[in-house]
Amino acid sequence: MPTVLVTGCDTGIGREFARQYAGAGWDVIATYLDPANRIADAGPMRHAPLDVTDPAQFTALKRDLGETAIDLIVSNAGIGLDTGKLGSLDFGYVRAMYEVNAMGPLRLVETFEANLVAGSMRRFVAITSRMGSIALNLSGGHYGYRASKAGLNAIMRSLAIDLFERGITVASIHPGWVDTAGGGGNAAVPVAESVRQMREVIRCLGNHDTGQVYDYRGFALPW
Repeated sequence: MPTVLVTGCDTGIGREFARQYAGAGWDVIATYLDPANRIADAGPMRHAPLDVTDPAQFTALKRDLGETAIDLIVSNAGIGLDTGKLGSLDFGYVRAMYEVNAMGPLRLVETFEANLVAGSMRRFVAITSRMGSIALNLSGGHYGYRASKAGLNAIMRSLAIDLFERGITVASIHPGWVDTAGGGGNAAVPVAESVRQMREVIRCLGNHDTGQVYDYRGFALPW
């Protein structure tokens, strides 16, 4: 039975990843910003608190998991809704987005690198956004969110190079405009469908895909 660790299972995409992998028979380690949001109706899974900005919580989770082999990590925890414009930017929130969206995944893989190496699949996937693509930015704005996701993509590219010799495949996936709280009421893609297709992209990942950015359908995205 493969094991997956998913961050940000409080709502939306992370929660759906945990549900779908549990339904497929995986051993799921679901983490939450607020443990009160734990999933109660998706079959057996392990639950743990993990604020991805809190080093102490990473240390605690590593201690609890020990040398448990992890086949796949889905780094999903993130924040957005960055609508500030020049002259009215909330720089505290810009900083928070970078800490959660970019530094959080980096700390995650640093903490659990050995667990991934012990697994058989050895895949580290981060949920990114096409808004982090510099080439696709034709509308401006969203400074903090765009910068945090572009930073994440750059970090993932370096991880792909540094972890290649350890057999870890690294990839970033844009989930589409998903019908979640972050996606807004007019989003086009149901969360269950987005996650189903992302799981298929993850399943098909090979060493030649490492460091790439894909959308939920498996199409490569420009930087």
